[in-house]
Amino acid sequence: MFSILKTLLLFLLLLFTNHSFAWEPANCCPEIYKGLNANKLIKIHFTDVIEDRYIVDVEWFPDNGLAPFLTGPANITFTLKESNKSFTLRTELYHSPDFQVDWEKINNGEVFEMKYSDFNNQSTVKEPLKAKVFFETPFFFEDVNFDGTKELLITETRGGQRFTHEYKVYSIDEFGALNSPYNITNSMPYVEFDGFTEFNPEDKTITLYYQGGACTTVSETYQAVDGYRTVKFKLIKGWETYFWDDDGNDIGCHIKTYDIVNGREVLNLAKSGPVN
Repeated sequence: MFSILKTLLLFLLLLFTNHSFAWEPANCCPEIYKGLNANKLIKIHFTDVIEDRYIVDVEWFPDNGLAPFLTGPANITFTLKESNKSFTLRTELYHSPDFQVDWEKINNGEVFEMKYSDFNNQSTVKEPLKAKVFFETPFFFEDVNFDGTKELLITETRGGQRFTHEYKVYSIDEFGALNSPYNITNSMPYVEFDGFTEFNPEDKTITLYYQGGACTTVSETYQAVDGYRTVKFKLIKGWETYFWDDDGNDIGCHIKTYDIVNGREVLNLAKSGPVN
């Protein structure tokens, strides 16, 4: 009995030891990234004026454990070129594409100068298209609620479901910022913006997808409606796939589609049933 236990303990020890070596931070990333952590500050200044009004500076603490994407907390400061008024936003998963690590500049506290216009900005909500092909940009301005005014979106790199990007949304007014600025991320549908989100300016709808698995997906579609001094969204329809009935029996993949009528779900029988 003791021999069996000893063998089992030895096996577990080897298993965990090999696992720890496989995930050791020293092996997480190229040599040049090692040493980047919450104590190392990278200062970035964008040399071009963004949206013809903003001068942007970043204080970034990339974490080499999140490589190869090289992400980490950052403070992004937007300064209006006309008035020098500014506001700062915090993000936890900032990433600058094609950033070249220069340890001498980092250790000396020097500023990295970059051009925002060099990023791959593909403003695409003018056409129905998924957000995951929008941008490889740490922040951008786009009209995502169809009111004719651009909002500010901060990219949380790989922070969304299935490692897509997630987006925090802020309202910006003609003076630069509303409530310095007004964060609308915490209301639907903004709170769920990620790489699976679809925008359709033609009917002013936003469709969200929650990817649970092969037959455990949920979708909701919201439509913009006029509100008091702002745009509001209402849920108009949705669907979900499932393969278990109420008694826990596997019945194969099914879909339930519904419309929202007077605030209540109304089953759409024509679009519901088994999935071929």
